[in-house]
Amino acid sequence: MKKLVLTTTLLLTTPAYAGLNGADVTLRTILQDTSSSSPVITSLERTVTAGPGVEYPHVAIMTRELIPEHSSPTQFIMNLLNPATGGQSEFAPNLVNAAIDIANDHITIDFTNSTPFARLGAGFQNTIVFQFDSGTARSIAAAEIDNSMTTLGLQPSDVRLAGNELLIDVENLQFNSSTSARVNLAVEQGPLSPAPEPETYAMMLAGLTLIGWIGARRNRRGLS
Repeated sequence: MKKLVLTTTLLLTTPAYAGLNGADVTLRTILQDTSSSSPVITSLERTVTAGPGVEYPHVAIMTRELIPEHSSPTQFIMNLLNPATGGQSEFAPNLVNAAIDIANDHITIDFTNSTPFARLGAGFQNTIVFQFDSGTARSIAAAEIDNSMTTLGLQPSDVRLAGNELLIDVENLQFNSSTSARVNLAVEQGPLSPAPEPETYAMMLAGLTLIGWIGARRNRRGLS
């Protein structure tokens, strides 16, 4: 009887364990000329739930070739975003497209429409930022470039964890349509699901009470 109660308790209270699957991830890309200049977000923030399929099939990253030599990358973007100078309609075609897949323990970036571009925007940073929910962020112990599958010229210093964010700086890197990058994540196994609601605890208690009542009744019948 005690073994049955213990087994039931474990089944009801043990959380689901997984890597990044089921985690909420927010992505944005940031371009910044110098360490003292203001960063500009070149890809609007969007949150998805990690799971099957490619979570971000179209991610806008700035390329260097489209920035006039007399203009800084940030000023060029601000001019494009200004309705008086053409606005968003002129801005979107000037960005290279990447597809980003968030797997259970790694993130893959594939460049798909390189022509006629060949190099990503230069400056202080041209960074892809992944922001994880707090529970997932605590479970990520390390991030490392998978050199066996990465053809983008990333260096270890280009990939870092900061708080609940993973930052990948692709500043001034060359690429083509077959270029890809993979960053492996050391994810400590832990619960990704939230704590049970009070109603769940009430149902658990009712179930255990019923099991105890059935066991006590059987014991009384055995003694009679």
